[in-house]
Amino acid sequence: MTAQEFVDGVNEEGVKLRLGEPLLTDDSSKELFAVELEQVAELPGSDRGSIGGSLSVSDESDGAEDELSSCSASADLLCYRVANIVVVLEGGGIEAQQLGVAVERLSED
Repeated sequence: MTAQEFVDGVNEEGVKLRLGEPLLTDDSSKELFAVELEQVAELPGSDRGSIGGSLSVSDESDGAEDELSSCSASADLLCYRVANIVVVLEGGGIEAQQLGVAVERLSED
């Protein structure tokens, strides 16, 4: 799966995920991109319009599994995986829950 295929797939499920610029990585077996997950609604007192994170595309699903294991060890990050794709978010909320549901649906396909 490509980064754009993943983003298109979760967005078809109602998530508002934007694929950003490619990021530098020292691992030649994966691509890394910035992503932004838009807020569902503007909440009073909220100064943030989106949740930032990254999306990596590994050559093989084993690489994605290793990355998911590393990410899951962090208490501050939310991590989702479908096939060879791992999304890491720097925060949560209802938007992250929606992404989790969309990832489950993509995994079922």
